[in-house]
Amino acid sequence: MPKALVRVAQIMEAVERIAPPSLAEEWDNCGFQVGDPAAQASRVLLALTPLPEVFDEAGEKGADFVLLHHPLIFDPLKAIDTSSYPGDLLVRAIREGLVVYAAHTSYDAAPEGVSVALARTLGLRGPLRVISPRGALRKLAVFVPEEAVDAVAGALAGAGAGVIGDYTECTFRTQGTGTFRGTEAASPYLGEKGRLERVEEVRIETVVPAHAVRHALEAATAAHPYEEVALDVYPVDGVPEGCGYGRVGSLPESLTAEELREQVSGSLGFPARLVSQQGRRIARVAVLGGSGGSFIREVAASDAHAYVTGDIDYHDALLAESLGLTVIDAGHAATELPSLQPLAVRLGELVDVPVEVSGVRR
Repeated sequence: MPKALVRVAQIMEAVERIAPPSLAEEWDNCGFQVGDPAAQASRVLLALTPLPEVFDEAGEKGADFVLLHHPLIFDPLKAIDTSSYPGDLLVRAIREGLVVYAAHTSYDAAPEGVSVALARTLGLRGPLRVISPRGALRKLAVFVPEEAVDAVAGALAGAGAGVIGDYTECTFRTQGTGTFRGTEAASPYLGEKGRLERVEEVRIETVVPAHAVRHALEAATAAHPYEEVALDVYPVDGVPEGCGYGRVGSLPESLTAEELREQVSGSLGFPARLVSQQGRRIARVAVLGGSGGSFIREVAASDAHAYVTGDIDYHDALLAESLGLTVIDAGHAATELPSLQPLAVRLGELVDVPVEVSGVRR
């Protein structure tokens, strides 16, 4: 039976629906790294870090699209030394016909990204509140004949528009009169071409994350009966719901710092260490997958009693202690690995090729 094939560009577009590039930091290098976007791929392998073992596994499993969290190309290359990292892996990817794509801070800040997976792995209860919000909001307005209002509003909601706090499908609707005159080339849904028409329409207004605007426009246009759709998009203050670094949630029952450390170690399968601890019992926990030392102040300003992350250095620990925050360093890779399986599941729902997670746990 022949393998299913999907264009590389389609897989990249699917990844970007989950981890929008606009959420990535300017210093980061998310996105396409190596390969031919016009080529076809038959299997996707997800891994945390570009390593020779990951490339070995891709060859063994017949994966021709490698989706990484940490970029293979991070800084601009002035030369490619094929005897050492990353040049050795770059030339290997080219020789073996691999496509390499990285979803780094774009997935860190995504609504269902790295820290959400970590929070769920540790058993934290929601609602999970973002520690450091990212992203931008847009207001979208579309003018619709009355009989198509619900269809267009539903399409917008399905594309991620209209989320405010714990509420979805939020719109404001204003009735009015729309006018138009179709040319001889037009095929008007209402009225006749060549005549000035006046029709009752509804202006639907809603908010949409900046990274979802294109999909919202496509959805609204597809659901709209007019051949030419009037749409307005403009920036508004605020950030999209659920976008940003870290999450704060509640433990099922309060724990001591040592009990929490043991639970973290057991849940992640890696040893965790206490780097700062307070005497009180812990009910609210902040988590941030990867390197979280730079967010100590933001976590301390939240209602979290403890913070689980990776790469906490000596001065981070001193700051946390001074701010009354218990901190557990569970390791960079250990706090990011739980996010790979949810990403594989979601990507597998969007593309018609096998998607699996690498066995390399670093």
